[in-house]
Amino acid sequence: MKGARQRAMRELLRQHGQMTVKQLSARLEVSEATIRRDLQELSGIAGLERMHGGATISDHGEPLVNVRRRDNAAVKMALARRAMDEVRPGATIFLGSGSTTACLAQCLLHSRELTVITNALNIALELAPAPGVSVIVTGGSFRRGEMSLTGPIAQSTLKQTPFEVAFISAQGISADAGLSTAFTPEAATDRVVLEVAPRLVVLAEAQKLGRTAPICVGPTAAIDLLVTDAEPDDDECLRVAAQGVAVVALRPPIAV
Repeated sequence: MKGARQRAMRELLRQHGQMTVKQLSARLEVSEATIRRDLQELSGIAGLERMHGGATISDHGEPLVNVRRRDNAAVKMALARRAMDEVRPGATIFLGSGSTTACLAQCLLHSRELTVITNALNIALELAPAPGVSVIVTGGSFRRGEMSLTGPIAQSTLKQTPFEVAFISAQGISADAGLSTAFTPEAATDRVVLEVAPRLVVLAEAQKLGRTAPICVGPTAAIDLLVTDAEPDDDECLRVAAQGVAVVALRPPIAV
């Protein structure tokens, strides 16, 4: 029973980035004293780190982006194929880091006269064999789990390299809390994307809707198009759409 509870605790922390003892106690339906004992036992394991009043999962404990790409793979590829409709021939686009945007990169391999700016090394490598795609890598500080580049160098490149449309994902998307993530450097870089992108397309699996990670990236209203596999009448989809966001909810349901 303890083992199952601790596995559930690690999964909650992976989803939310960080949580308080009180939050974990409520979600797992055990006492705060039990949560504190579990955190003591798990401290330093699989990237879990204690903080005042709770715990967080560090970047070093994050599943590699190429491993995450295999999770819910059919859905991610379906979202990527729909997102391709937003790429016109000869365009310059930005692809942010993430497993779903990596699927989009795969879909773009046969494009012609396309320029892709990215802060993700795995996406740059994905596009390396594509003769019709020019790739610009931002540079920046390397985040191993995500294979992304963040920080002032990445932000400066994004501000100086115009593009027409940005494709990104997020750990959480909420009508109230907006786009969110668990990692501060990634959030700062994504904020620049939101600032400079003439058009923003967000690819998000249904499980991310309504979720709020610890660090806000930007408001929901910054999104021009949300591509998701959620039900079209999903409450969160409707609330996001009410803020002026175009929402494409893929139907019929995707077989996984």
